[in-house]
Amino acid sequence: MAGDVELAQAISYARDLKSLYEAARAREQELVRTRQSLEAAYRQATRYAEDLNTLHTKLQQAVFQSLHVLANALEAKDPYTAGHSQRVATTARRLALEMNSSASRAQLVAQAGLLHDIGKIGVSEGVLRKPGKLTATEWVEMKCHPVVGAEIVAPLDFFSEGATLIRCHHERFDGSGYPDGLKGEGIPIGARIIAVADVYDALTTDRPYRPRLSTSDALKLLDEMSGHGLDASLVTAFIESVKRGSLHLHV
Repeated sequence: MAGDVELAQAISYARDLKSLYEAARAREQELVRTRQSLEAAYRQATRYAEDLNTLHTKLQQAVFQSLHVLANALEAKDPYTAGHSQRVATTARRLALEMNSSASRAQLVAQAGLLHDIGKIGVSEGVLRKPGKLTATEWVEMKCHPVVGAEIVAPLDFFSEGATLIRCHHERFDGSGYPDGLKGEGIPIGARIIAVADVYDALTTDRPYRPRLSTSDALKLLDEMSGHGLDASLVTAFIESVKRGSLHLHV
């Protein structure tokens, strides 16, 4: 009799263990399915993020391409400035890299250099193409173009720093520039880089009021502007890079 009771208890215990095992097994399988679902959701979210990033990049490129077309159309009206912005962008990128900027920073400077004169769309052709000196009134109109350019790209949240560089590319190291009269290191370094590239390209291209200068003469003038019009450290780096052949420029 006692043996039958013990057997019954053992069988009951075994059944309880089996039930616990089956419950644990079911729970484990549920956890596996949940983990698989989470992993699948994570992979899908990752793909969505990658797709959104790709789309965002393509939209940025499309916007820059549209602005580039606008800048080219503006320059195409004047044979003296055709290709100016592209050359400034290329030179500014190379100078930024010479100053140990990261590739992404150099790219930002180049993009701002490409669009630095886009604000001239608000300047009359008579002023832009005038062969002689500008009057005081005409200078007021011309000096508005950095602000107008910055305002054109201001709606692009991803390019807010670039808008600042466009606004500041005519500031001068001694504070004599425009539109804000910034001085020294108060001028963003990207804008100071663009200024060097911009001045060099202006000196070495034909203009209605003078023929182009040779590279050597242009470099001499840059050197003369060093420390007051332009950042001395950037001018020195620019000239040294040209002389050793690491910064290839048009002539």
